Amino acid sequence: MFETMLDRAFKRALDDGVLDNLPGQGKPLDPSKLTADPFAHVFSESGVMSPFAQLQGEIDDARTRLAGATDPTQRRDIQAEISTLETRKAIEMETFNRYK
Repeated sequence: MFETMLDRAFKRALDDGVLDNLPGQGKPLDPSKLTADPFAHVFSESGVMSPFAQLQGEIDDARTRLAGATDPTQRRDIQAEISTLETRKAIEMETFNRYK
């Protein structure tokens, strides 16, 4: 049987009891929490954000700051920040799509 390194690591974790007593163990996934990001459920259950969600949060924050900014220099700086964050998010998405 062909076994990947991930399969072996998962089996070892099961055998060692590392995955025992995890929150939600044995409960079905709530379909309403499933999104296009397959890791979103895992991240939300662990209290951690996916890289996509984290970047989107930073983009949303920057857009809020941009809406309140009146100084032209400050607005340009925030717009550049948003552009950089959106580029980073696009790269993350492209990398994810390449390896899924």
